[in-house]
Amino acid sequence: MMKSEKIYGVLKQRIADGTYAPGARFPSEDTLLVEFGVSKVTINKIVSRLAAEGLLIRGVRGAGTRVAPQVFRPRGNIAFIGRLNAYSMAILHGVQQECLRQNFFPAVFSPEAEALPYCLGMMNPKTVTGIITVGYGILKPECDLPLVCLDYNFPHTVSCGHVHFIGSNNFLGGKAMIREVLKRGHREIAIFSAERFVFGMDAPIAPRVQGFHDALREAGYGNPGERTFYGMPDSPADARACLTAILKKYPETSIICADSDHSAEMISQAAKAMNISCPGRIALTGFGNVTHLEIASVNQHPERQGQLAVRWILSGRESTLIEGKEIVETEVTGAEFIPIRL
Repeated sequence: MMKSEKIYGVLKQRIADGTYAPGARFPSEDTLLVEFGVSKVTINKIVSRLAAEGLLIRGVRGAGTRVAPQVFRPRGNIAFIGRLNAYSMAILHGVQQECLRQNFFPAVFSPEAEALPYCLGMMNPKTVTGIITVGYGILKPECDLPLVCLDYNFPHTVSCGHVHFIGSNNFLGGKAMIREVLKRGHREIAIFSAERFVFGMDAPIAPRVQGFHDALREAGYGNPGERTFYGMPDSPADARACLTAILKKYPETSIICADSDHSAEMISQAAKAMNISCPGRIALTGFGNVTHLEIASVNQHPERQGQLAVRWILSGRESTLIEGKEIVETEVTGAEFIPIRL
């Protein structure tokens, strides 16, 4: 490498790492030629090159050269294709944090189902470094790009060699929630799930609900499946029907454990329409830690999942050839909102 190229690289790195701070005066050409031992002509060419790239601003009439204000120059783009809701927005926040930390730009898409093929068709390896998806299942882009899937149930139910999965330990999160409920004296417990319908009623029971069931069995409940009521997502009428069915079968229900914060909010709205205090007379728990309700929930650390997704894409692994799974630990939050039953 020519000496001028080495000097150019050193000065550009100093600008990038803040050695020469944005807005600060850049060393004079006389200072630089003494430091590097080259001619003034060589230094002038290097400084002119840095100025042409927008890294320096050359003054007029002896005002000197200054470092240009810092401008975000991304190394590439990472596509986030997700159905936007409170939980996926938390994931996106983590994606954005890690992208900016590593000097990448997150490109966000939330297409309707019919527009998804067109969206995937726009993914070009020359401009997109990888894809992170949540809410659409396993995507199949036309080009060969690293793909990370954050749909919570796939790491437990699907083996697919061209996708990297990141999820949370929802099974243990479900068990931990039921144990907190039992610890506070609740015995008439019902479970409401509106997530299973996304994948069909013949789909395996979600790990979080399996965790609910496992903890109940450990406590001596013979068939916890009988205490589980399934409703359609985003259907207030169905939530009211499920709440009616719960109270008809278990009129002394003291708490309803929902499989997501959104499910919990649906039950709360259904109860309000039926003049039932929930949370209140009937306690309520959620899952996801993104609800506005003052209830116990399970923190799945969605921001952490988003950060890990970006890191995996940028790790340089052969992501389209290697199957991988990463599981983030969960924890109960807001347990103080579970009332104590004497």
